[in-house]
Amino acid sequence: MELTWQNSFPGVWETFIDPPRHTLTEFSGVPPATSLRYASPLPRPERISCNKVGHHIVFRIPLLPNEYLFGGGLKFQRVSIDSEVYHLRMDHSSGVDNGCSHVPTPFVATTAGFGFFCDTIDDVSLYMATAQRYKDKDRIIERDRTTDDNWRCNNPPYFMEIAVNAPGVKAVIFQGESLRDCICRFNLYCGGGFLPPKWGLGVWHRTNIKMDARQVQELAADYKRHQIALDVIGLEPGWQSKAYPCSYDWSKERFPDPADLIGELKKQNIRVNLWENPYVSEHSSIYQELKRLSGSHLVWGGIVPDYALPETRKILKKHHEKNHLDYGVSGYKLDESDGYDAWLWPDHAEFPSGLSGKAYRNVCGVLFQRFTTEMFKARNQRTYGLTRSSNCCAVSFPCILYNDRYDFHEYVTALCSCCFTGTLWCPELHDAKNAEDFLRRMQLIAFSPMVLINAWATELRPWMFPEVETAVRQVLELRQQLLPYLYTAFARYHQKGLPPIRSVFMDYGYYLQTDNSAGKLDATKNPYQVVNEEDINDQLIFGDSLMVCPIAPGTKERTVLFPPGNWYDFYSGQLISQGKDRQTFPVDINTPTPLFVPENKTIPLLGKDKQWTLRSFGPDPEPVDLYEDDGESDLYLRGQFQWFRLYPDGRREQIQKEDAQ
Repeated sequence: MELTWQNSFPGVWETFIDPPRHTLTEFSGVPPATSLRYASPLPRPERISCNKVGHHIVFRIPLLPNEYLFGGGLKFQRVSIDSEVYHLRMDHSSGVDNGCSHVPTPFVATTAGFGFFCDTIDDVSLYMATAQRYKDKDRIIERDRTTDDNWRCNNPPYFMEIAVNAPGVKAVIFQGESLRDCICRFNLYCGGGFLPPKWGLGVWHRTNIKMDARQVQELAADYKRHQIALDVIGLEPGWQSKAYPCSYDWSKERFPDPADLIGELKKQNIRVNLWENPYVSEHSSIYQELKRLSGSHLVWGGIVPDYALPETRKILKKHHEKNHLDYGVSGYKLDESDGYDAWLWPDHAEFPSGLSGKAYRNVCGVLFQRFTTEMFKARNQRTYGLTRSSNCCAVSFPCILYNDRYDFHEYVTALCSCCFTGTLWCPELHDAKNAEDFLRRMQLIAFSPMVLINAWATELRPWMFPEVETAVRQVLELRQQLLPYLYTAFARYHQKGLPPIRSVFMDYGYYLQTDNSAGKLDATKNPYQVVNEEDINDQLIFGDSLMVCPIAPGTKERTVLFPPGNWYDFYSGQLISQGKDRQTFPVDINTPTPLFVPENKTIPLLGKDKQWTLRSFGPDPEPVDLYEDDGESDLYLRGQFQWFRLYPDGRREQIQKEDAQ
């Protein structure tokens, strides 16, 4: 099949294989960011072939030598995806990276700066350097496993194949100078990253499911007594008169005067965020209006409104504005929109918009983010929230992804892998086995997009383990000092598409030494002698350049694989590594999260007295650029912001947006 590619933007090419039923990007309603228009290298669309096989449209994309693959949706086990197969599906993660994901993004990027995106809500399967074709016989060497020590179970990585189960599809190529450049173009194409309000980057505490207004006020007072700044209180299901399914109406027993409560908290600089799920109780005041606009199946006895219909969103907006925003509510959390199959509507469910159950599942979370974002935008207010399902087309909506899995290693891996999906991920803290487990999890969330303590089913508090309360306060104070640095990283996300928290592979490429040997044979555990290839799924880049290496609970040492270049210890300022080496450090409960800084970088810290402390590393430290606006309104979208540059000697100067690094 002959492909015709249109150069839509520098570094971006589009093609259509027959008219697609729907695209992911159409549901966000957000056009590509204008800042996408910058210089780019030559394309390589001629490398891609396509053919129809039954109900599938199959793209075949040859790979270059030593070209490594990333993406394919949110991952919890590993970051690189070579020699893997993913059948993408919106679903709760089961602990196995097989394509079932809260963010099943049909996008793959490579270390050669190449990206391929299937802009579709239909089924997509990714064969990442796994399939072999007969016409490549001259490149495939047949080996006898019984006699040849060079036999391998994995196929040579000559190409990848992407199969779309649909009559038509829109495909998009991205070509950048590097993997990082490619991801930036992808995010800008999907609308550009969001810029949260400043208060959203502080400490969040989600309350117990049955907490009432009096207990919420006591919680805020407890934070003040323990001298820990609290920025957001999230009310879980109990704020509603009915939940599972939901009423979206306040419980008169638990919250008799919500406007007064929210106003009192606002005086303390504490915002209120409300929990919801998309299933409406027959006791809701808007049930009758939504009934005819809902799907064919129920969830927990509640109707499922079709968010794809403008009329549905209009009804929901009106109710939320009158009963929530007018009271001072600052944002929302959408729960239960991803799976499991046992309780979610089935794939064959019908919706008034004409979407199938499976298609609606892919966009439900995105459409929720869209209508809530639009509500606040109409009031010139920024919001920040949470969602259990999303996709790349929601990159400009201010929502963080989360789920119910709680393995520490999975949490760190998700933080690393989410940067390739067009979303950001948040590891929450809602339980702890002991003081050390609590501290390590608190240290992890301090270096994530949202510091989220979710006590929906517990009485969890930051001070619940007195023996580590000082260490908890210290890491939260460091987070507070780094807020201008992190806020600037979000500004780059918005203006340039660079994720504020990302895998080390994005900045430094695939710097691991590959192992071409066979794995150890085990008749039960490893019958095909698969090589356990090394991956870096426990180190991440936070902001411009700070490398964070979380310490897992129960460990006595921490191994770090340093990227190329000279690296300095954040705390001592000492040169630690000259790059591309492996070092192991002893740790105990008193060890803070290891932080490392590249040579000649400067990290700005803002004290409580509003004075800057600049930590510079290396013999020739560079100045640092910071972004500033009012932190709450949408005026930055109309040019009301500034960039300024801080020099290691303390000088400060205002600079133009285009000069900011």
